[in-house]
Amino acid sequence: MLKIDRQKHLDEELHTYGSILISTMSQKLNCSEETIRRDLKEMEAQNKLKRIHGGAFLPDADDKGAPVQLRETFFSQEKKRLAACAIDRFIKEGDTIFLDCSTTCLALAKELVQRNQKMTIITNSLRIINLFGNQSSALKLIALGGTFRQRSNSFTGYQTTNAISYYIADKCFISNSAIDLTHGLLDNNMNESQVRKAFISQSRKHYLVADHTKFSDTAEYKITDLKNIDMIITDKRLSDVWEDKLQQCNIPICYC
Repeated sequence: MLKIDRQKHLDEELHTYGSILISTMSQKLNCSEETIRRDLKEMEAQNKLKRIHGGAFLPDADDKGAPVQLRETFFSQEKKRLAACAIDRFIKEGDTIFLDCSTTCLALAKELVQRNQKMTIITNSLRIINLFGNQSSALKLIALGGTFRQRSNSFTGYQTTNAISYYIADKCFISNSAIDLTHGLLDNNMNESQVRKAFISQSRKHYLVADHTKFSDTAEYKITDLKNIDMIITDKRLSDVWEDKLQQCNIPICYC
C-alpha cells in the first residue's frame, strides 16, 4: 500500500473513532508498526493528530488530553505495579482517599476492590464508580457529580469542586498529565486541573503516582507546585536532574 493511501486510512480511522493504536493499524493495513509510527510522525508534523506512546488521537481545541480508552492500553502492567505498591506502602484500612480520573488511579481502585479492605473512596471517575455496580464491598464509595467529560469519563466543573469542599480525606492520589521541573504538576484540561487542585487542598497527605514518561511530558494548565506533594511513586529511576530537584523540595521518591 502506498504511503498516501495508508495515511488516508489512518486519518479516516482517527475521525471515526477519535484515537488509534499502532498495533491495531499495523494489522489492519498489513504493514510493520515502524511504518505506522513514521506515518503518524509525518501526520503530527502536519498538525493532523497528536502522538502518544503506542498510538495517536485527535486533540480537542480545549481538551488536549488523550482519550481514556487509549490511555488504558499503555503501561498497563506498570500501572498495576504502581497501584499495588501504593496500597501496600501508603494506604491502610480505615483511610478516606481521593482518587482522580487517571487510568493509574483506576488500576489502584481495581486493586482495592479486589482486596476488599474497609475504607472510603471519593472520586470523580465514572470508571471507578462503575467498579462498585455489581458487587457488595467493604469499601464505601462517594461519587462526585458534575458536568460529564467524555474524553476522561469523569465529572468536572464547579459542582464537582464545590462537592469536594465538603470532605477532608486522609490522602489523595493524583496521576496528572505531566510534571514540570519549574511549574510543577500540569494538566491538559482546565476543569480537570481544578478537580485535582481541590483534591490536594482537601487532603492531609498528597501522593503523586506517575509512570516515568510524565516527567518528560508537558501540558497547558497548572495544578500545583511540586512543594505541595508529599511523596512521588514511579516505576523507573528518574534523571539526576529530577532527583536533585525533588531532593531540594524534600520530596521522597518511591520506586516500584
